[in-house]
Amino acid sequence: MRTEEQDLDTPDEIDSEEAMAAEEMQEIQAMLMSQMEEIEERLNATQEETEFEVGDEVDHSVISQEQTLNSLIESREIERLQQIKDALQRMDSGEYGWCEETGQWIGKKRLMALPFTRLSLEAQMEQERRANRNRGVGGFSEDTNYAGNYRD
Repeated sequence: MRTEEQDLDTPDEIDSEEAMAAEEMQEIQAMLMSQMEEIEERLNATQEETEFEVGDEVDHSVISQEQTLNSLIESREIERLQQIKDALQRMDSGEYGWCEETGQWIGKKRLMALPFTRLSLEAQMEQERRANRNRGVGGFSEDTNYAGNYRD
């Protein structure tokens, strides 16, 4: 959420090449609406295909694996659908295009590539660095040495 101080940063203060024209915002909104409809259609089709057919053990095993994969895909689709809905809400509220962590303008190129993004590239990279530090990049954490042994 933007603070009063951040509200002073208007698109006029953004590099003119980075500012979003109304037509570009409408283009992104149309793209998001189209993606939302496609995802909803796929989710509806997936639900219709979940009928279990009679067969032998191998058939059941294959079907079970397919259902597990479909469930994973479906959960990602649901997550993406929510991201799209959130982006459309931010458009309606006037918060679209502003980084939720820094309050700075995200940038037109990033918004065109990832129209549902909430973070600027810099904020996203920092978030990923923190996540990597927390789990230890490459399987190593600060508590282990390079041989994988815990430090005393």
